[in-house]
Amino acid sequence: MPAAQAGVPSRDLDWEPCWNVRDLGGLPLTGGGETRWGALIRADCLGKLTAAGRQALIDYGVATIIDLRSADELAIDPPAFPGGRAGEPAFRHAPLVTNDPAANARWMALQTRADVYRIFLDFYGRGLAGALRAIAGAPPGGIVFHCLGGTDRTGLVAALALRLAGVPDEVIAADYEMTLARRRSIYAQLVAEKGEANLGFWDKLNMTADNMLATLAYLDEQHGGERAYLRANGLADEDMERVRARLRGNVAPLPGGEGTRAPSP
Repeated sequence: MPAAQAGVPSRDLDWEPCWNVRDLGGLPLTGGGETRWGALIRADCLGKLTAAGRQALIDYGVATIIDLRSADELAIDPPAFPGGRAGEPAFRHAPLVTNDPAANARWMALQTRADVYRIFLDFYGRGLAGALRAIAGAPPGGIVFHCLGGTDRTGLVAALALRLAGVPDEVIAADYEMTLARRRSIYAQLVAEKGEANLGFWDKLNMTADNMLATLAYLDEQHGGERAYLRANGLADEDMERVRARLRGNVAPLPGGEGTRAPSP
C-alpha cells in the first residue's frame, strides 16, 4: 500500500535505482471521486532494480509487470522479474512500437514531444491497444507498466488509461509533466557525461504539459477520441470498461479467477 505522509499517500515511489515511478492513484475524476491507489503504477525501466528496489515493488502489492519495450531492448536489459517464479509478479511483454517505414520517415522531422505522440497515435495504435488489453486482462493486484525512461510510451499508455477512467485532460497533462521534474534530477549527470551541446532530442527537458494537451486534442480531432481510437485498433469495449473499473475502484474478479471486470449494472 502507499506510504502515508501526513495522512495523504505519496504518489512518488522509491524503487531503487528507478527515478520516475509513481502511483496513478489519487487523481480527481470528472464528476467527483479519485482514481484508486495501488491499481496502476507507471515507471521507468525496472531491469536494474536493486534487492531493496525489488522488495519495495513486491511490498507495494504489485501482481503484474507490463513491459512496453521491444524484444531488442529486453535482450540488452532483461526484465527484473521475468515471470514464473513463486512470490514474484507475473510478467507481460506488450511491445508498443513496430518497424513501420512510413513512421520512420516522420521520426526525422520531430520538433516537439507532441510530434512524437502524433506518430505513436498514427502508426502504433495496435501496440497501444495491446498495452491496454494487457492491463484489462491482468489478475487482481497492482499493475506496473514501463518502457525505458517512463516518458513517452509509458506516458501515452497512462494518458489513454486515465482518459478511459474519466480523469480531466489538465490533470493527465500535469501528471505527465511530473516526469520533467524527475528528469531534472538526472539532467546534470547527462550533461556531465555527454556535454549539453551533444544531448539529443530524447534527453532534452521538454516533457511539458502543453505537449500532452496537444496530443489529447489531436486524439480527439483526428481519431475521434480514446474509445473510437482504441476500438479501431482492436480493443474491445469490455476491455475498456475493465481498465476504467480498475482505476475507479469498482473491480470484481472475472469468471475462473482471471483478470478483472466491472460489476454488472
